[in-house]
Amino acid sequence: MLFRILLLVFCLLGTTVAFAQDWPKDRDTSGLPGKIIFEQYCDSFPELYMMPEWYELQLIYVQVDRDKYGIPHLTYHKLGIDRGKYFYPASLVKLPTLLLTLEKLQSLKSRGVDKYTRLSIGKEHSCQFEFKTDTSGLEDYPCIANFIRRILLASDNWSYNRLFEFVGQKELNDGLRRKGYTDPVILKRFAKCDDDENRFTNPFCFYDDEGKIIYSQPEQENQSAFKLPAYIDAKVGKGFWDGKKILEQPRDFSNNNYLPLEDALEMLISFIMPEAVDEQKRWDLSPHDRLFLLQYFSMYPRESMFEEYHNWPKYEDSYKKYFLMGDHKDTIYDGALRVFNVVGLSYGFASDVAYVVNLREGVEFFLAATIYTNHDDILNDETYEYRNIAFPFFGRFGRIIYDMERAREKQYLPDFREIKQALSLPPM
Repeated sequence: MLFRILLLVFCLLGTTVAFAQDWPKDRDTSGLPGKIIFEQYCDSFPELYMMPEWYELQLIYVQVDRDKYGIPHLTYHKLGIDRGKYFYPASLVKLPTLLLTLEKLQSLKSRGVDKYTRLSIGKEHSCQFEFKTDTSGLEDYPCIANFIRRILLASDNWSYNRLFEFVGQKELNDGLRRKGYTDPVILKRFAKCDDDENRFTNPFCFYDDEGKIIYSQPEQENQSAFKLPAYIDAKVGKGFWDGKKILEQPRDFSNNNYLPLEDALEMLISFIMPEAVDEQKRWDLSPHDRLFLLQYFSMYPRESMFEEYHNWPKYEDSYKKYFLMGDHKDTIYDGALRVFNVVGLSYGFASDVAYVVNLREGVEFFLAATIYTNHDDILNDETYEYRNIAFPFFGRFGRIIYDMERAREKQYLPDFREIKQALSLPPM
């Protein structure tokens, strides 16, 4: 408490201190994010302002301006971006995984396989699970579409594991390399599987309406080596709980998933606005895939067909929406406000990558941030400051940018034609 009081006094009396002294110019590209944090956070979160490096804060704000043809032009404001500093992406890796899953299905169209095709999952290796029945979705049977719905609605880890097993470790990472993403690696399920077990995929079978197998995919083993870039320091914390005791040494994430914040944001932009990125970065998706994703990306859990997600307050509107909403559990009654996003939450790291729109007012912008809230610097002890620091930061910063964007004058407004079409359709 004394530490917080001293920081608050310093903030209030020493406001002439330049934020840029803490952030080199190449890490605060425009000065705008640092200015906002100074003006808005010095009183309420003084330690976030005074010690941004401790919180390993990385933040990107992207302004969108349309020309008379509706083509988006992007202006980036970055704060604290450091590709050499590891942060645990957690569920952020679900974004490229589900997009690469849909790309793989595009290659199977000639075999009659799509996201709605009935499937079964077998088991041929340790740390694998069979899956043959699912009555929770619209189809009343297991299919890729239902896995993706659950990921986008509630960041479901189990569904992510099924997509990881369908695409496989090798195809996931080769797919990222083909699109020019050389740093990210996706190596693990979200399960207690060791490094070797994660190299193996489950066998899959897909069936036609009469129950005949139309495509089978045997178990596969990845024999390629995918590693984090050598320049990344993948050690985090000063200790970690190993299940029995605290080991007084950093945890090494060298063999874990890795997704830089800049890359995660570019992947989302590439989906939302493919015309704004190089052709190499664009996702190979059908028009139906795009509408399907737009519908579920922005859907609140209570709007879905899943009864379990209607459980309030466990799945409140802010359940997977940190920006703007992370610090409250209120229902969002404004149907024009939509957030298309993915989040990550684990080991003290909280992350959100989002496209925010107001369909009525023509507001649109991108935000991405990650913050480390682990004061004791011990991992796995579950004493993180998500609710005291991370969620209030995301909620407040998101609302600040949202209010700025509502007031910002634009010559040409977006028509949101595709988004409005997706939201007008019955559940897909």
